[in-house]
Amino acid sequence: MSYARSRLLLGICGVGFFVLASIAAILSGSPACWLPREVTWSPSDVGSLLAVYLCFAALMTPFDLIGGYVLPKRAGTTQHSTISFLVGWLRGVCVHAAFFLTASLLLLALGRLYGAFGASVGVLLLGSALITWQLELGRLTGALGLITELSTADQDRITAAMRQTSAWGWRPRPLILLTHQDPGFTGGVVGLPGREKIALPAGMLNRLSSDEVAATIARRLEAIDDGSRNRGIIVALIWVLLGFNLSMALPHAGASSVSELMTTCLGFTLWTFLGLLILPTLSRQASFAIDNKVIQRGISQESLHRCVSKFDRFQDDEPERPRMIETIFHPVPSASRRSGDTKIGPPIAWHVARMTLFLSWACMGTLVRAVHCNVGRPELWVMYPTD
Repeated sequence: MSYARSRLLLGICGVGFFVLASIAAILSGSPACWLPREVTWSPSDVGSLLAVYLCFAALMTPFDLIGGYVLPKRAGTTQHSTISFLVGWLRGVCVHAAFFLTASLLLLALGRLYGAFGASVGVLLLGSALITWQLELGRLTGALGLITELSTADQDRITAAMRQTSAWGWRPRPLILLTHQDPGFTGGVVGLPGREKIALPAGMLNRLSSDEVAATIARRLEAIDDGSRNRGIIVALIWVLLGFNLSMALPHAGASSVSELMTTCLGFTLWTFLGLLILPTLSRQASFAIDNKVIQRGISQESLHRCVSKFDRFQDDEPERPRMIETIFHPVPSASRRSGDTKIGPPIAWHVARMTLFLSWACMGTLVRAVHCNVGRPELWVMYPTD
């Protein structure tokens, strides 16, 4: 079995496990049996929330070890020693735990003061904070380093790429180069609308030519300029808010007690699973449309295809995959499908499927690091792979 297919199988198992466990817990009423139901503050609230996260982390551990260490070692895609993997993984788990507790306590406080409306406002505030500080949270979770000085060769390559994108007609945006150990790290676009920055993986500079670097930057500039990145954020926020409010309508759910909030989170897990089935179609459509638009503005199809193919090799090295598998599981279309010229349509919401997963941190989502692209890979828990 290929590395890509092994990861896909692991992601199916992880997501399926937490979905089935959530259904079982909702139907059995486990949160109400095991967690505090009081609507006033108690020292047991923090202890109970911590116990919930430790239970989640323990259940995730086998999937993390296989996805972050066993499979990459078998495929030869990682240089991690056992110790360095464990250190990086524990760092990511601790950051995720801190955010989980912070978000839980904030939603619990607002839920007790203002009910479901207050909790919804809390989700919106947390989602906005996640978008604002995605880069900082990604660096903290994945130990990503910020490069402040480039070698002469790398600086020349970046300068040539930026000059080329300007010649094609795109307005320059701030660039950030991040060091990383995971070869699947792709960077992306970070920051609030109007204050976007292009994040690039430092490892790409040694593997991409100047025209390929330019094509990478140009695609992300186009996602900003045509509004599809903003639409992706808006759709993701709406999806998360809608799912959280629908989940609060479940029996014994809400945001006034720990047991109610955790029941809401279990329901949100099911909503997130539904998003994993629906939203990748929007992401793929945006990828195809942006490819077409940058070619129309001057990028050669050959340069774009070489860039796409190299990014695919850096990740799971699966240039072709069955159409049904891609439709269900892959928001980034395969390199072979992107080499054609028949994908026409508007770029509705770029990167929306994985942006929704990231914003699910605001609702203590249990699937945020269980999907095949990032299970066991802390560098990708916040900055998910993109096209």
